[in-house]
Amino acid sequence: MYRGYVRLLDITSNLFTMFRWNNKPIIMRTNEAENAFISSHFALLMSELAIDAGLDIDEEKLYRRIVLKELPKCVLSDISVDTKNLIRELAPEKWDQVYATAVDEILRHVYPDRQDEFSRAMFNSRDNSTEGKIVATADLMSARLEASIHSRFFPDHFAQPIENLSRRAERFSNFRPYQLLAKAPWLKSYEDSLLVLLRSVRWNRMNRNVKTTVAGHSFYVSIVAYIFACMENDSGGLLDTVEITKRALLHDISESLTGDIITPTKKKVSGFDEVIFKVEEKMLDTQLFSRMPDSIVSVLRKPSLDPFSGTEGELVRCADMTAAVIECLLEGRTGNSQVEFRDAFESLIGQLADARFDSVRYVADLFRWGLSWAGR
Repeated sequence: MYRGYVRLLDITSNLFTMFRWNNKPIIMRTNEAENAFISSHFALLMSELAIDAGLDIDEEKLYRRIVLKELPKCVLSDISVDTKNLIRELAPEKWDQVYATAVDEILRHVYPDRQDEFSRAMFNSRDNSTEGKIVATADLMSARLEASIHSRFFPDHFAQPIENLSRRAERFSNFRPYQLLAKAPWLKSYEDSLLVLLRSVRWNRMNRNVKTTVAGHSFYVSIVAYIFACMENDSGGLLDTVEITKRALLHDISESLTGDIITPTKKKVSGFDEVIFKVEEKMLDTQLFSRMPDSIVSVLRKPSLDPFSGTEGELVRCADMTAAVIECLLEGRTGNSQVEFRDAFESLIGQLADARFDSVRYVADLFRWGLSWAGR
């Protein structure tokens, strides 16, 4: 029952190697995992602001769509937005057929009782529901943010994309969640923090063949955590997928202020990790959260500062380590023979093998015995 889900871990790792705006000159490369991370944070913020304003948001539907909408893209590869829109304009029925085949390929690896849920989330991710509009608007905001950065150096190449994205965003000008976020005085500082994570490369002391940033890693953790939660719940578990996804998306947000302080450094001296926690707490409270309303801070604070507590937190921690394992495997697959990746792999697998979750131990066992991590 688990083997198909493990295959999805392989498929979704393509997000790290699918680069955006690859038909234009750019000043920084962003992959699809990084873009999805930015978009997911815009969606998270819109959702929380809407709930605070008394609007009814189906969070389970929303966060399922945030995670699963990226899966067909991993099959279709990096078709540029301009090309995709032109295909839709010239032959919409053909694009629908192509997209349907990608969804079908994903569904082959999903537990039968959950296939309809996954299918609806992928096909209807940006429909006319409140949740669909949040996803659609967040995607536009993320793309426009990227385009605005590139346009600083290449204005002629990005004037038209920015115009197109702005025109598409106008359709949501009266959409209340979008209005609440767009006028938030703290939005610019939050965007700046997200952009820091786009450039924060993991494992930065070592040469990388497949570079991953904190932003891309965090979104990938949300996919792994969601898949683990599905595996557990398919076997009778009662894990909260909304709480798990929020924690996965926010678990490294403090690194936008502190930088990437690796776990071995935190553990070098007894009590040093507690000092780091206090530093993260102070920096988040005085910088990122300082201008945000208390009602929103109260929702974001715990997942940002204490993401690994409780049962859901333990699963997110396992997803975080599993994502690191997969990064090690990607390096090995692409010929990186640095012993540090092998050592990290062995250490992480040892920890995952002792996890309380059957799904996590199953994946760790596949890795440990040298079977293909794609689950074949």
